Amino acid sequence: MQTRLVRIKCRQGLHARASARIVETASRYRCRVSIANGLRSASARSIVAVMLLAAAFGSTVRVETDGPDEQAAMAAIVAVLDDDTATRR
Repeated sequence: MQTRLVRIKCRQGLHARASARIVETASRYRCRVSIANGLRSASARSIVAVMLLAAAFGSTVRVETDGPDEQAAMAAIVAVLDDDTATRR
């Protein structure tokens, strides 16, 4: 299992478009991918669950991957969260 803390760089936080990119990316991998903001945790395969995390700009989320391709999934999810231009409106 891998765990990493990532700061939200997108000015709108995890809005609908950013959440959709996360779900799309997580769905490409066989491992379990989850994102946590404070005490809330969500499967990265559920757009509603990711949006309900209410992760605002500047907040830090914990990304966890567990499974056969966890390293590749972690790199891909972190890349989406780090790319503030890819998730803008």
